[in-house]
Amino acid sequence: MKKLTYCIILACISFCSYGQNFQVPDSILNDVESRQFEYTHTAKFNYKIVYPINYDHLTSYKVLIGLSGGNANEKIVNYCYYTLFDSKYFENYITILPLGPSGRPLAEMDSYEIDQLIADIIKNQKVTKSNWILAGTSMGGLAAYNFAAARPELFEGIITFPGGLGTNEVSDKWKNYRIVLAGGELDEADWIRLNNETKSKLEGNVKSIEIFTIEGQGHIVSPDYDIDKVYSKYFNSNK
Repeated sequence: MKKLTYCIILACISFCSYGQNFQVPDSILNDVESRQFEYTHTAKFNYKIVYPINYDHLTSYKVLIGLSGGNANEKIVNYCYYTLFDSKYFENYITILPLGPSGRPLAEMDSYEIDQLIADIIKNQKVTKSNWILAGTSMGGLAAYNFAAARPELFEGIITFPGGLGTNEVSDKWKNYRIVLAGGELDEADWIRLNNETKSKLEGNVKSIEIFTIEGQGHIVSPDYDIDKVYSKYFNSNK
């Protein structure tokens, strides 16, 4: 666990230090909107929103919550959207991309903050109250299980690049979840181990679970990788 903690710290530093150089084509962000709300008198949340193609304000949509790595600042969130969360599989979802509150990694959000974020999404967006999907990378991949633990009834599955249970206990409320534990072929050994340990703990307690190795990639997936290869495992192989 000490090694994993050290690995996570390094991953967070890596995302933050290289995030300033992450380049995202302007065209990718054309349809990305932003929202800010106060969840205490002194704290604010920011999240980005991508609406479905042919959005209809009379329709309630499923939600993808895309959880970025590092401290999830704006540059990192933009890059994670570009490389991980912009997928044909979510063209009929409302995509929510939280920024780290007060500059903290998303994995440090507590259950109150998670509830406040979700409450704002439900109040201000036309969304369903079930069958949402969590996707996350690195610190966001750890945060995904925190979100699932806080609001298990909202979600149907989790996809991480990588991520894992962390300190969360396996919940019997996850029995209908589908899980894909993706990770870079060149990623650090502790993250690969976390994927394997999470699979062992969740097997038999969720609807389906599998590990997917992202060939030729490390901890940060490059823009030229076809991320739909991972999502196809969730949407096609786990039915």
